[in-house]
Amino acid sequence: MNYKENWRILSFLILLISYSFSLFAQNDILNKIHLDLIEKYDSIQTYEADFIQENFWKEINTAKTSYGKIYYDSSFLLLEYSEPEGQKLLIDSLSVTIYDSASNQVLISNKNDYELKPISIISDFWINSQKKMIKNSENEVQIKLITPENEQIFVRIKDNLIIEIQIVDNSANMVKYSFSAEKINKQLSQEIFELNLPEDVNIIDNRQF
Repeated sequence: MNYKENWRILSFLILLISYSFSLFAQNDILNKIHLDLIEKYDSIQTYEADFIQENFWKEINTAKTSYGKIYYDSSFLLLEYSEPEGQKLLIDSLSVTIYDSASNQVLISNKNDYELKPISIISDFWINSQKKMIKNSENEVQIKLITPENEQIFVRIKDNLIIEIQIVDNSANMVKYSFSAEKINKQLSQEIFELNLPEDVNIIDNRQF
């Protein structure tokens, strides 16, 4: 084996070792980010923010943008939409209730594994997904997760708060939530989580007991 061949092998080994250390370092950073997120959200008793929800359905090539307010505490989570106006989604410990004022209809179903809290969505995907750092600056972190089902989850984090989650399934359908104007641990009146429904509302109850 000549000098040049030895040098090529040595260079390859150095590159491989450097890449391996880079992966280990990135994994350490990602794990710390995840632990910091959990610690931050464990400290949140109440949460209020503005949100924008963007949906795209690939098969029918249709996009929709909605927005409103999100509130949650230890027992409830509410999405109160300004657009479409009069629509609400309420999650409690047992059920999911969707109210649409335009159709004067309520749909109730079992909660099962339905989650909308930002940290719950991330934690559901974190363990079994491939993780990649897209951006890591002083002000913002961006992470990409790829699930075993080939779903892609893009997460933007600022000050240990999730400010954007985008989920793209393996059919290229997309939903994205963006959060802003967050208010943490501000006292929330329980009246916020009360759905005052019209007496003539049409109720469709799909819960299984």
